Amino acid sequence: MLYSVLSKDHKRIDNQIVSFLDSLNDSPNTNTLMTAFGAIKNHIFWEEEYLFPAVENGNETMVKGLEAEHGAIWKLFDSISDDLGKNDLKEAKNRTEALLGVLKGHNSSEENYIYREMDKLSTDQQAELLLRQVESSSAPKNWICKVLRK
Repeated sequence: MLYSVLSKDHKRIDNQIVSFLDSLNDSPNTNTLMTAFGAIKNHIFWEEEYLFPAVENGNETMVKGLEAEHGAIWKLFDSISDDLGKNDLKEAKNRTEALLGVLKGHNSSEENYIYREMDKLSTDQQAELLLRQVESSSAPKNWICKVLRK
C-alpha cells in the first residue's frame, strides 16, 4: 500500500512541475513552483527520516545515492527560484526540464527498488511508517473542524 501512496506522490509532484514548466511560456506561476517545492521537501523529509532508515540495512549504497540525488533536486529548485528572481525565464525553463529528467530516473530507482523493499516490511512496520507521517503532519493555518465552520 505505501508503494502505491509514494508512487502517486511522485506523479502529483511531477504534474505540478510540468504545470510550472508550461507556465513559463506565458507568465511564470511561482505559486505552482513553491507548491511543488513544498511537496517535494515533505516527500524527501519522510523518506530520509523514516523510510530509508527502515530499509537501509543491506541497501546502504542505494540509499546514499538517493540522498545525493535529493540534494541535487533541492539545489535545482533553488536555482530555478534564483532564475525567476533574475527574470531569466530561459534558464528557469532549462533547469526545470533538467529537474524533470533527474526526477524521472530518481523516482524510477525509488519505485523499482527501495519502495519494493518497503513492501517487504511487515504490516505493523509499514503502519508505523505511516503513523510517523501522520504524527509529523499539521493542519493548514486557520483550519477548523466542519462543525465549527460558519
